[in-house]
Amino acid sequence: MSTPAGANTLNTDFDLMRSVAAITDRRNEEIRAMLQAFIGRMSGVPPSVWGGLAAARFKDVVDRWNAESTRLYHVLHTIAETIRHNEATLAEAGQNHAHHIAAAGGNL
Repeated sequence: MSTPAGANTLNTDFDLMRSVAAITDRRNEEIRAMLQAFIGRMSGVPPSVWGGLAAARFKDVVDRWNAESTRLYHVLHTIAETIRHNEATLAEAGQNHAHHIAAAGGNL
């Protein structure tokens, strides 16, 4: 039984990996800025307009939202860093393998 060509090979587009990491960083900053702008506007509503139990509940929601948006920011940052680390590791492994193959071929 033969193995299809390329079935056991690793194909990686390093430029794509770097691009995805950069896009993740940009989107992360955009989301953070958008959430902070919204919270800033909502937090600026004076107590004379918004008070009592509704204001207290809203503050609780805003506090949870801030915590979750901070968590999202850190998770997206970690994803981008992981992609960059994987790209560097795979590129280095590819170079090492190419060097070993060239060295082995030179000894034939």
